[in-house]
Amino acid sequence: MKKDFQPISAALGHILNRLNLSAWVGSPGSRNAPLMEAFSSLKCPNAVILDERSAGYFALGVSIKSLRPVSLVSTSGTAALNYAPAIAEAFYQKIPLLIITADRPKNLIDNGHGQSIRQEKIYEGHIRASALLDPERSINENIDRVTNALRYLKYGPVHINVPIKEPLYGKPFLNENISVKLEKDLNPSFNDNFVLPEWLVAAKCPLLIIGQWNPQWGEISHLVEKIKSKGWLVAGEHLSQLSINSIINLDDGWESAEEIAFDAIVTIGGAWISKKSKSKLIGVRHMHIGPTSPHPDMFGNLKYIYESNYAEGLESLVEQTPLIDKAWRDNWVLQSINETEKWSDLWVNKAISNYGLKNWDIHWANSSSVRYGIHTWAAGGWANNEKHYSNRGTSGIDGCTSAAIGSAWISDERTMLITGDLAFFYDSNAFLNNHLPEGFKVIVINNQGGDVFRRLPMASNSKLFDSHFIWKHNRSVKNLVSYAGLEYFYAASIDDWKNIWLNFIESPKSSVLEVITDSSINDEMWNHRFQ
Repeated sequence: MKKDFQPISAALGHILNRLNLSAWVGSPGSRNAPLMEAFSSLKCPNAVILDERSAGYFALGVSIKSLRPVSLVSTSGTAALNYAPAIAEAFYQKIPLLIITADRPKNLIDNGHGQSIRQEKIYEGHIRASALLDPERSINENIDRVTNALRYLKYGPVHINVPIKEPLYGKPFLNENISVKLEKDLNPSFNDNFVLPEWLVAAKCPLLIIGQWNPQWGEISHLVEKIKSKGWLVAGEHLSQLSINSIINLDDGWESAEEIAFDAIVTIGGAWISKKSKSKLIGVRHMHIGPTSPHPDMFGNLKYIYESNYAEGLESLVEQTPLIDKAWRDNWVLQSINETEKWSDLWVNKAISNYGLKNWDIHWANSSSVRYGIHTWAAGGWANNEKHYSNRGTSGIDGCTSAAIGSAWISDERTMLITGDLAFFYDSNAFLNNHLPEGFKVIVINNQGGDVFRRLPMASNSKLFDSHFIWKHNRSVKNLVSYAGLEYFYAASIDDWKNIWLNFIESPKSSVLEVITDSSINDEMWNHRFQ
């Protein structure tokens, strides 16, 4: 009998046991069978999801909620390629995904064998590190490759590619003693000798922009109040996890503040949505605070980068910022918001935001949905300690549902996804898993085809607009929801909403509420939302 069976898979199981994983997520296959067997003994939860693209986003949602590493395990070939969108999102959000892809032995690649592709660099450009394992080398050498790559896991995806020879089935084991050292390598250190640059010390009209903020990074409302007391203007959005009473929505103030000439900007946290404000701030001197690259030069004048953990970096900024005259901020007056009387996307979003979903996790699909979230937050909604999440690393509509389900699966919090029709259709395989938690809620705002494109300059002037840009349709999500085994609700008017809302939100079942709105009224209400 052979001394060891699938020793690399056994060694990887030993390493993962020391990683403090939040979970591991796999998809069915044969080449990855030894990995699945080896990982079945891990102490953390696991989920098996059919569609690898959905599995990738599910794992992303788990890691975003827990802020701990999650491992993905795929079979060989195109299955592994399907992780790529979620990996790109994790890269830009700096989320610790550990991707382990089974591979065919090297001599089988390009030689006509099934599910054999060139896997060694399939995620290149969107990972922090990789380890290409080699069954012809010693176990200790392969372990060294893995542990060296894991040093970079804290702030983004790491890829381990594992060529696996047959036979594939059976419990992997490794008789020889192995030594694994991880603890000291997984927490990169930062330079603590931060000194505020002179141009920032001299600023008289400084702006702090807080981007997407993961609640797991820490509570920062006290730091925001301190820097405001020193004369700074602080801006953010609902994804910043702060109240509109403590920061401002920059977009809503430009009309009254055109003459304000910001002379310094500091950005911190993740992505920031507003296109209007980004264009108006072009050329202003800019400092970014974040733990690792890429550091976005969003205004074309990035002068200084302070690499630090987000909360610690903000604390250092507050400590070193001098007092300045606050009077310049008096020019900033937010626009008055009109009442929303007609049934529309805006009416629905305001009704949800004002209901009071205390302590819920709210996930936002990209495109129009997340932008309505900004406006309703700026109008005073979302004031009940809700936490807001969205895939703003790459800002795609793919994977929004899967990420929300992964977050809900690992969480103790009630969870709601607010999504558009196209994002919901696009990620419909999110429900092809057996891990949907009870009470998960989805609101699908169905305006028949992508309203956000109607608001892009000149887009609707094209003859291809309806047929090629917005994907017009007359579909309902009802049959899809039934197929997924979810409870279904429907509203196409204010009266419908009032009749079904409490039944929907209070039902213990996982439910979908489809909301039908009219694009022309949506445009009218959006364009006249300010007085």
